Amino acid sequence: MKFHFEKILPRPGESFAVEYGISPVLNCLYHLHPECELTCIESGFGCRVIGDSIEPFAAGDLVLIGGMTPHHYLSNPADSTGPEWSRIRVVKFHPEFCGAKLFELPEFAPVGAMLAESRGGGLHFPGNVAEEMVWEMKQLLQQKGVDRVATLWRILGKLARSPRRRLSPGGVPGTAMPDERLERVLRLVHRRIERGEPVPLSEAAAAACLTPPAFSRYFRQTTRKRFVDCVIDLRLSRTAAELVRTGRPILEIALDAGFGNLSNFNRQFRKRLGMTPRTWRERFRIADPGLLTCQKSTGFRQKSARDPGGHSLY
Repeated sequence: MKFHFEKILPRPGESFAVEYGISPVLNCLYHLHPECELTCIESGFGCRVIGDSIEPFAAGDLVLIGGMTPHHYLSNPADSTGPEWSRIRVVKFHPEFCGAKLFELPEFAPVGAMLAESRGGGLHFPGNVAEEMVWEMKQLLQQKGVDRVATLWRILGKLARSPRRRLSPGGVPGTAMPDERLERVLRLVHRRIERGEPVPLSEAAAAACLTPPAFSRYFRQTTRKRFVDCVIDLRLSRTAAELVRTGRPILEIALDAGFGNLSNFNRQFRKRLGMTPRTWRERFRIADPGLLTCQKSTGFRQKSARDPGGHSLY
C-alpha cells in the first residue's frame, strides 16, 4: 500500500491551515505531507499510527507530527456515538512558514530544536499540556492576520518548553531527517516495504556505510529499537491502515507488506497490537469512512469518501 500524499492548501491570505473536525468515527487515509501537524483530540478514543508507532489515543492526546511522516487515526465506531463523537483540532504548517532565518534568533531557537526533533516521527505531550493548548488552538479558528500568526508562535513556544516523548524514527526521509545516515537507511526500508520485499540487515548496513555489527549498535543507539523490530513495526503500521481502509483479503495484505506467511503475520500483529488482524478490522472498519464534518478556519463542509480531493486527511 502506498502513502497518500496530501497537498496542504491554506485559505487565501493565510500561511497555515487550521481545522476542527467532528465525526462519529475518525478513519483517515494513511497519508503524509511536508508540513508539520499539531493534532489534539478533544473527545473520542481509538488508535493512532505515526510512522512505526502504533498507540491508543483518548481525549487529551496531543501530538506534533513531523513533516513527511506517514500517519493514520482510527476511532472505534462502537464507542463513538452521540456525545462521544470524536472531536479533533489540527494545525498544519510548514516549519519555515515565517522563514528559516527566524530560528537563528535566540528567542526562537528552542522552537527550531523542537521541530527538528519531530522530523521523521512525532512528539507526544502530556495531558496537562494538551488542556492548555486546546484553548489556544480554539483561538486560531477565530483570529485573522498577525494575531493568528502570533497565537501559533505562542503555542509552539509553550510546547518547546514542555516535557515530551518521541514516538517514532520511521518517517519518510526527504529534507526532514537530521541524520543523513539514518535518512539513507529509512529510504531503503520504505522502498522495500512498499514493494513487499525483504530488508536484509546487510543492505541497510551498506546504505549506512557501516559493518552489520556496527550498524546494529548505531541503529539501536539512534532509534532505541533493534533494526528488525523497526522494520516489522513499519510493515504492521501499513497493514493496520490497509485492513480498515479496504476489504482486501488479510493474506493478500500480509504478503504485499512483506510478511512471508499468514501465521507469522498474525503472530506479529497480535504481539504488537494486542488483537488479531481480523479483530482489528472488525473493531475499526466503518461503512462510510469518509463521513466527517470539518470546520476549516471559517465555515463547515461535509466530506465524502467518494471525493478524496475534498478531504482533510489529518
